This record gives sequence, C-alpha cells and structure tokens, in this order.
Amino acid sequence: MRSKALFAAVLLSFPFLSVAQEQDFSYDSVAERFAATRLDAKSVEDARMHGECLVGLKHLIFIKRDHFDPVAEWINYRTISLLEQFPPCNVLIMMEVAKAKLMDDEE
Repeated sequence: MRSKALFAAVLLSFPFLSVAQEQDFSYDSVAERFAATRLDAKSVEDARMHGECLVGLKHLIFIKRDHFDPVAEWINYRTISLLEQFPPCNVLIMMEVAKAKLMDDEE
C-alpha cells in the first residue's frame, strides 16, 4: 500500500518538476513575465554592480594567503552585519580600506 501511495505522489509531482526545470528564473526572464513591475534600467545596472561587489567581498575572504590576514578573520561575520546596514559596494570599500590600513600597521 505504501509503495502505491509513494508511486502516486511521484507521478503527481512530475508535472510540477518539469515546469520548474523548463522555466528560466534569471532576472531577465522573470522581468519579461512580470513586465509591469520590472525594474528600470538604472536599478538593474545598480543591482548588477552590487552583485559584482558581493563577488569582490568573497574574493577578499578567500584569497590564498601565506601569512595571517587580520581582515579575513573577522570579515566573515562582520560582513553580514554590515550588509544589513549598507549596500554591498559600500561594504566592499570599507573592507578594502580596513585591509589596507591593517596591512600598513603590520609593516
């Protein structure tokens, strides 16, 4: 009996799975489906810039190092707190400045 119920559940889920797999959830596709509420070009460009700044933050955290990096130690938890308060590019600039200042202090 359980195997029949499981088989039925799997069969019923196939249409939903195939729709989700076929549908594109990139911003451009979603905006096309919801054209009336899509972001304007400046907002999209701004969001893409902040996305690249998030990549910059990740690079700051995961750079291979031969020596201790004071910023990398606290950037993991500090970044989350800062991202709640500031846009990603502002946080990236803060972290780059902090790293430069701390590295200068070590020399």
